[in-house]
Amino acid sequence: MNEAELRSDRETGPGRFLQEDVEQRPRRVASSVLSAALLLLLVVGVPAGLLALDAAPAIPRSLPSLDALTGTIGVEQLLAVLVWIVWLAWLQFTICTVVELRSALSGVGLPARVPLAGPSQRLARTLVVSVLLLASAAGQASAAVAPSAPVHSEVGVAISAPAVAGEVAATVAAPAEAQVAQGETTFWLGDVQLSPEEGAELLGKRVYVVKVPDGRYHDNLWDIAERTLGDGRRYSEVFELNKGRDQPDGHELTLERLIYPNWLLVMPEDAAGVERVTAVVTPVAPAPEAPAPVAPVPEQAPAADAAQAGPAADAVHESPASTALLVGGGLLAVGLLAALDRLRRRRRTGEPSDDAVELEVALRVGADPRRALLLDRGLRQLAAAHGATGRPLPGVVAAVVSDDALELRLSPSTPDAPTPWQAAADGSTWRLAADDVDAALAGGPAPFPGLVSLGRDAQGRDVLLDLESAQGPVCVVGDPQVAREVATALAAELATNRWSDGLRVTGVDLPDGLDALPGGRYARAASASDVLDRLGGRRAVTHDGDVLSGRVRPDGATTWVPEYLVLGAAPTGALADQVVATATTDRRSPLGVVCVGDLPGARWQLVAQPDGRLVARLLGVDVQSNRLTPRQVAALDELFTEAPEPAPALDARHDAVAHEGAVERPDVAAPVRPRTPDDLAAAPVRVLVLGEPRVESPGVLDESRRALLTELVVHLALHPEGVHVNVLAAALWPGGVTAEVREGTLDRAARWLGTDASGRPRLVRGADGRVALGPEAVVDWDVVTTLLARSRSAASPQAERADLAAALELAHGTVLSVRHSGRYAWLARVRLERASRALLVDAVHRLVVLCHHDDDPGAAQAAAWAGLRLAPTEELLWRDLMRAASLVGGPDAVRQAAGDLAATLRAAGVPAMSPATLAVVEDLAPQPSEAGGSGA
Repeated sequence: MNEAELRSDRETGPGRFLQEDVEQRPRRVASSVLSAALLLLLVVGVPAGLLALDAAPAIPRSLPSLDALTGTIGVEQLLAVLVWIVWLAWLQFTICTVVELRSALSGVGLPARVPLAGPSQRLARTLVVSVLLLASAAGQASAAVAPSAPVHSEVGVAISAPAVAGEVAATVAAPAEAQVAQGETTFWLGDVQLSPEEGAELLGKRVYVVKVPDGRYHDNLWDIAERTLGDGRRYSEVFELNKGRDQPDGHELTLERLIYPNWLLVMPEDAAGVERVTAVVTPVAPAPEAPAPVAPVPEQAPAADAAQAGPAADAVHESPASTALLVGGGLLAVGLLAALDRLRRRRRTGEPSDDAVELEVALRVGADPRRALLLDRGLRQLAAAHGATGRPLPGVVAAVVSDDALELRLSPSTPDAPTPWQAAADGSTWRLAADDVDAALAGGPAPFPGLVSLGRDAQGRDVLLDLESAQGPVCVVGDPQVAREVATALAAELATNRWSDGLRVTGVDLPDGLDALPGGRYARAASASDVLDRLGGRRAVTHDGDVLSGRVRPDGATTWVPEYLVLGAAPTGALADQVVATATTDRRSPLGVVCVGDLPGARWQLVAQPDGRLVARLLGVDVQSNRLTPRQVAALDELFTEAPEPAPALDARHDAVAHEGAVERPDVAAPVRPRTPDDLAAAPVRVLVLGEPRVESPGVLDESRRALLTELVVHLALHPEGVHVNVLAAALWPGGVTAEVREGTLDRAARWLGTDASGRPRLVRGADGRVALGPEAVVDWDVVTTLLARSRSAASPQAERADLAAALELAHGTVLSVRHSGRYAWLARVRLERASRALLVDAVHRLVVLCHHDDDPGAAQAAAWAGLRLAPTEELLWRDLMRAASLVGGPDAVRQAAGDLAATLRAAGVPAMSPATLAVVEDLAPQPSEAGGSGA
């Protein structure tokens, strides 16, 4: 459709009313009067024309004579001709009116043109449009003031649905009706509660709430389709989904051009930024801990599968028990993800299940490391400033972190804020702009280790409370399941956040999987009484000074290491009294107690709503809470479980080049497109994914778009079979994206990659909606896996050694080991981080074995060092290095390597060498015991 046709379509379709409905009130009144007059003329004119026809002379029955043709025309004949002309004009106008009215009622967009009726048809169109606008304005006014119409907030386009739950729908473990089979059910569209009738009808569907008029602008189907579907001409799809369906005000959609404020419009499944209706069940009996199972979401499911899975599938994925909850948990996700990355740098981890993969993706999408860094550095900078002047720290009750600033809420108020902090609200708030944080001054102690993130408020800011400032227990009441999930998230964040140095978290009646959290900050207790006896004893012998003053003293002295007790159920009887007595003080204390359920004597009470909101009116807290479900904790347990090193090879005696360090080897499969180093060197487009991702292409690229387009090309490079465009968009823009932006990005990527010699684009788009890289794009990982697969069937050890050396020469790191923060969250689904590390470590180890077979310990030592650059804490390679060093430099070289290993492990947070490595050190350098002890 060309520009003129598109403009005509907009002028005659629903979008036209965007222009015609912005006139001022006097013009609308005049238009209404004109419309009524024209209708009156139309009604009266037709009978008048008929009467005029009766009064006209009879229709002639023979040809006129020559005298009649050449004679003088009188007044009677002239009037008769004018009557016929007027009649024909009214007939033409009536036909135009019928055509325009039919177009408006059927919504065909561009009405048929009546021959020789240009001015008449335009007049008829004005008449029909004016009448319909008059009816629309009256209907909107009645809808806006109707007492029976529910009030809905404007959530239609304000919040994007999490892409992790919406990339591709999966098979549903149970029908949607099963979610609301028992207990009291409430239906929610974002933060708007629907009536039971509306919710039952719309459950699982994407629903747009029609906006109330904004000045002279009225929401219309064309603009709604343009915003959410990327094409205003798709308004007819929205009409078909909603026509004849009862709306909250009792009306129904019968004309595509007439919609009223606060109507609920069902949208197509690919609508962007439109939320689904979900159901929350509050059971009559206590709810079971484990949520209903949700089928894993396959990365490569085509769009057709998503449509077949239906809206109920996404309703399950976006329910409060889904991994989508973590997408908004920025600070919680940061701590968990940092702990996971630290673990993987120093130890092997197991092959994750689909649940664990989806959880990791949600963590990477939701993590906000910039805010965590702002909070950590801002607090430490504050502590350093107060320590330098000897002033005590202010009494922080809460903190609010946005992208731009850190705010502290104080009690009591303190107007004198140190530079660059700014005091506001009579000193009850201190604010530090993100640009004023000085990393060089942020080396002080953690002044407020009890700050814990509750969730995000309506402005998207992270809200934290300081448990120390409660001076007593904090209880989470309300929905029991949500409250338990909130308490679990609080315990997990306290055990992993970066703004708390040394602290201990003890959990009672919390999911067992939290035990896997690394760092030694979390422990599980069987009963609260065991912990309370110990805490009570410590309090009795501990200095009773001000804890905030102690944290900024030059010697860094504090009352004691902060300790927090999180109870999954409220204690009763004497135990409840003991909890309150132990935790309640008359001043700030480095002890905090959080419990699920009502606890008499609790200082603060947080109310958990069924929809996941957490409210504390007295504290001014109203957030969408951070939560961890039992299923998510089980997935965390799996992610944090360390995997053993490869077992010794059982058939090593049959290998002609096996030696005492031989281990079981991981499988390697040839890539879909086998490549050689020569192919990579000659390729017009090279995609490098080992180490830091990089794309080398002859096209010109705007540098500001390089990061996004590189991620796009890398995603396609690691999916050689291609991906559907919707899956690709969900991976690159987890928070949602419009079709216009998506298509524009694909067009830029296609221009960047260019075309081959025959003119075919190197970015291939299929008729089925899938996108892939053409054969001229060569990926370095494909070259490496081709060489590794070929080495397994090499004709001789020399050929195998050559293939392994060529593969390791290309490996500057494991797959995407260096990547931009906030990007490549989808990488976990590819399952190449762990696999690439295992294959490359195996290749290094095998190359060392082959060098020993060739009696070349120097080459073996060099190969081991090269492998340690890829995996610095891999003790298998350190043992290879020690064996080669023993042959080259003797026991002293082994001791030097053991010292280097001990320092590397300490820097990575590993307390000691493994027993297997200690045994090698003692065997190769037995006399000095310091080498082994240094690693211990």
